[in-house]
Amino acid sequence: MTQEEYAAYERAMGEVIVEAGGIYWRRVRRFFYRPLVAFEPMDKVGLRGPRGARLGGWQYVVQDPGEANSSMSFLMFRNIHEYTLQSRRRRRQVRSAEQIFAVRRIEEPEELISAHPVYVDFQRRTGYKYRVDRLDPYRFSEWAREVFRHPKVIVLGAWKDERIHAVEIIHLVGDTLNLGGFFATTEALRENVGSLVLHAVRTLAARSPNIKQIFAGLRKQGPQASVDNFYLERGCEVVTLPARLHVHPVTGWLLRTFRPDLWRRLLGQLVEDPKPVAPAVAVKPDAEEVP
Repeated sequence: MTQEEYAAYERAMGEVIVEAGGIYWRRVRRFFYRPLVAFEPMDKVGLRGPRGARLGGWQYVVQDPGEANSSMSFLMFRNIHEYTLQSRRRRRQVRSAEQIFAVRRIEEPEELISAHPVYVDFQRRTGYKYRVDRLDPYRFSEWAREVFRHPKVIVLGAWKDERIHAVEIIHLVGDTLNLGGFFATTEALRENVGSLVLHAVRTLAARSPNIKQIFAGLRKQGPQASVDNFYLERGCEVVTLPARLHVHPVTGWLLRTFRPDLWRRLLGQLVEDPKPVAPAVAVKPDAEEVP
């Protein structure tokens, strides 16, 4: 995908994406934006954000660390062409799951539509409020058809007994493969379907000379940070880059006074990670609080 195609896809998925100064920006929170491809350094020090951010703020990675006043952390798989299942435990998880599931590309929207019960199971297990409209079969069907209106999106399914039990959406933007969303049944997670699907994605990337890295999302903070452990335990790295944060003076004062925790998070000061938990979902790349 080009960035223009990626922006069009994310808009179709319901994200607020705007263009300003030749850059596509994603609304992460109300009045707060980051570039659509958030980990790419910008060489414009005084980069102005979109109009909707003027009362809030915007943040972007900079090439010159001397211009940074904050940092942003990303989950990245690098050295992807050297990927092997070195860990005995991971190898055992993947091999056991291979005896149960077959991972292949979902080719038709009707196949993805048939995964609605999987999405319902995922939502009930996690309690996430994001995209709860897709619990309705009609809304889920609309979403599935919209995904397939973008032919460069790849949808993988894990099949068992001729039924889908897990779905992974990926897209290649430039030389980076993005993990765009994952959901699975509770039963399938217990049978290591998450490890198997990630193995399939990493194998695909390892065989492609055009793919340089895999982006698994921004480093999360607070209770959701435990979700990252699924990736970190499987070879993912936390890549922290210097960033420039622009915040309206009044908004900055309000945050420092009444939400110092959020202010620290914007600056890149990570909170202490909670204990690891079993993965439930791959979180969307640039949305800190939504799956």
